[in-house]
Amino acid sequence: MSELGQHLKEAREQKDISLDDLQQTTKIQKRYLIAIEEGRFDSLPGLFYARAFIKTYAEAIGLDPEPLFDQFRGELPNPQRESVQLPSRTERARVAPKAPRKRPKGSPFVSTLLAIVFIAIIVIVIYLFNQGNIDPEVVEQPDTSENVEGEFSETLPEEEEPVADEEEEPVADEDEQADVEPEPEPDSISLNFIESQGNVSYYELVGGTLEAIRIEVSGTSYIDVKNALGKTLYLSNKGENTTLDFSSEEEILLNFGASTNVNLFIGETEVEFPLDIPHQKINITVVNEE
Repeated sequence: MSELGQHLKEAREQKDISLDDLQQTTKIQKRYLIAIEEGRFDSLPGLFYARAFIKTYAEAIGLDPEPLFDQFRGELPNPQRESVQLPSRTERARVAPKAPRKRPKGSPFVSTLLAIVFIAIIVIVIYLFNQGNIDPEVVEQPDTSENVEGEFSETLPEEEEPVADEEEEPVADEDEQADVEPEPEPDSISLNFIESQGNVSYYELVGGTLEAIRIEVSGTSYIDVKNALGKTLYLSNKGENTTLDFSSEEEILLNFGASTNVNLFIGETEVEFPLDIPHQKINITVVNEE
């Protein structure tokens, strides 16, 4: 243990300051504080930080660091030794010099050669033309090709005429089909069961009216028919086969005392009795299609 480290440790212990408390005060790790007390300055992050850590340590325990530095100058680490070992910027730059950019070789030569060849070709063509060695037929070939293109363009419409005739035929068929009007389809009428509450079953009549209500009886049954306002539209104590017209009504309620003896129809559509009881009521509401 060095004399400087022993001196700092004794001063810390006299003031009853633990290493944990000193670490909290100085923000220096405990292992570095122990290294200072044991004189192991090479365990610190660097020689420059060693002097800074010692100064902070001394101030935290109430000592003036300057007299300590004078008294224990021989033990203090010398930051200049560490700085000498570091390479300078110039040396670092020499270690990894930038590779010189290689300029492409031969590019000007190739360009010059191509230009000379191109000029030579032009000179040769002009010379041959002046000497009359070029075949006149070769010169006239563009005119011949133009004539061929002209003949082709003139015959092209003749070849397209059959295509035009083929396209006209389906148009004629469409005109004939347009003259024949499709027969109107009959209005679709549907009777939809909604729900049953108590002895009342609810239906919706879509796409139709209540103009043909047909009742067929096979035995005695009380029957009455009321509209939405509760007005009685039909009444029979014994029941009989009948066809009723309620086309002016939007909703009717049919009451059957013995539904097992009755068959109910709207037009040709039979209305089912959903419940398995004799006394049943059928409520029918007309729903207009939008």
